[in-house]
Amino acid sequence: MISKSFYRYGLVGILSNLVVYAVFVSLIRGAMSPVQAAAICYGLGLTISYFANRRWSFESTASHRSDLLRFLLAYGVGLVATLIFISVLTLFLRPEIAQVINIGLTAVVIYVGLRVLRFGH
Repeated sequence: MISKSFYRYGLVGILSNLVVYAVFVSLIRGAMSPVQAAAICYGLGLTISYFANRRWSFESTASHRSDLLRFLLAYGVGLVATLIFISVLTLFLRPEIAQVINIGLTAVVIYVGLRVLRFGH
């Protein structure tokens, strides 16, 4: 059975990534490399995700100090994953398409990390 937190995490991810994707496309069309654009967008997505997921998806009652450390660790692993994914995917696909796949792959890596680290508890 899929948990309520996973569905909410997915919805937060879809909405925040629509915003982040629009920024990504704007940056690469402005002559920024896909890897640089992905790194910048990662920071933007990180901020949106922390506040929305902490409050709504995981309904955290833990302190910000405890949650933030766990969150940053999971997203640090996710950052490494996203940079590897985008680097490999853009060898075969246009950056706009590669980033859509990258978002999905990275989301799974991060969600698993958040659950393993007990984010929100």
